[in-house]
Amino acid sequence: MENEWKQTLERVEKRLNNARAYDIWIKPVKFKERNGNTVKIEIPGMTFEKGFLPFLAVIKEEFEKIYGWQPDIELFYSGEVADKAAAIFNESPLNPGYTFDNFVVGSNNQLAHAAAQAVSQSPGIAYNPLFLYGGFGLGKTHLMQAIVQSVKEREETKIIYIPAEVYLNDFIQSIKNKTTNLFRQKFRKLDFLLIDDIHFIAGKEGTQEEFFHMFNFLYDQRKQIILSSDRPPAEISFLEKRLISRFEWGLVAEILPPDFETRVAILKKKCEIKNINVNDDIIFYIAENIKDNVRILEGVLNRIFAFSSLLNKEIDKTIIDEIMDGEYYKKRVIINLETIMAFVCEYFKIKEEDLLSKTRMKNILMPRQIAMFLSRELTNNSLHSIAVKFGGKDHTTILYACKKIKKLYDTDEYIKGVVDEIRKSIEK
Repeated sequence: MENEWKQTLERVEKRLNNARAYDIWIKPVKFKERNGNTVKIEIPGMTFEKGFLPFLAVIKEEFEKIYGWQPDIELFYSGEVADKAAAIFNESPLNPGYTFDNFVVGSNNQLAHAAAQAVSQSPGIAYNPLFLYGGFGLGKTHLMQAIVQSVKEREETKIIYIPAEVYLNDFIQSIKNKTTNLFRQKFRKLDFLLIDDIHFIAGKEGTQEEFFHMFNFLYDQRKQIILSSDRPPAEISFLEKRLISRFEWGLVAEILPPDFETRVAILKKKCEIKNINVNDDIIFYIAENIKDNVRILEGVLNRIFAFSSLLNKEIDKTIIDEIMDGEYYKKRVIINLETIMAFVCEYFKIKEEDLLSKTRMKNILMPRQIAMFLSRELTNNSLHSIAVKFGGKDHTTILYACKKIKKLYDTDEYIKGVVDEIRKSIEK
């Protein structure tokens, strides 16, 4: 291959008929290796790259004329710059427990689970991109890492799983080090790209611009893209419309909080994995009291194990209550849709069935809209999730209520006082 490269450059030299340009911008280039259709070459540094790139098309053309195929040319910097550039591409570590086998499937995550398995087996075909969304601790990261581990076990492929914050920082670092070309090459060579919490790039114009072009490139090459967020694409504030439309090209799958039966199954699965013996009464009691977060279920179970093994205490409902009344539980579990509805009903002295009814009487309509507004403000639930909770209403009803209460909150002192008082009670 090295001889083929030399012959190609000789033809380029004749074609250019410019000895000075050839000596400055082409002669210093060194062939490194060939991997399939990819030819890796080494160039002196960042400044050199800008002068060399205009000649890249000519090199490819001459190579094709001799050998009948056009190579993908990958650039590497020599010396310290190469080391610095390579250092910014560290992949995020995977949790070995986040596999498909360890994921408990229920009615509220069945579609997301099936789609995740499908893209791991048949990338770039049915669901591209796959966009997973849902609240904190419901299994988005578990499914994404399960895809990575499933693919890596089965075949050698170019795959990266990375949180959006890391992607953003890597992009900023590449600008700082003037290595954006290497940054692009790194991601455009992938077969699978998985980015967690993609909403993090919203409002970052330069990052969105870069991601837009990278997304288009991978999509056109039928490479699989999997993204996750706490809400659907259309509800991510300050996300460019062109990105929203592309995120909706494939399958958008919501993961909702698990139902009682799924919560019980999750707890039993966790006990099996950790080899913890907990009787069914305790498992049912935990599942009845923790409704909206899988990570909290596991956290409570871990603390139960600590009480039992380290303090040698027998686990009963009193111990469970102590654990669930702790700061960890208060900060992460109490504020859910059920809690918000209960506080609103208590404040206005109305029944929950009134809140869920279709009546538009003012003494019910205003509390209902305030409950919808606080549900959107204080939880990560999507408009659709909130609409389902409020009697299956359309998500546009929730959006209208949120806008109306926000406007009143900014202009009406009474409504502001009511909302603040309810919010304060909820957050105590």
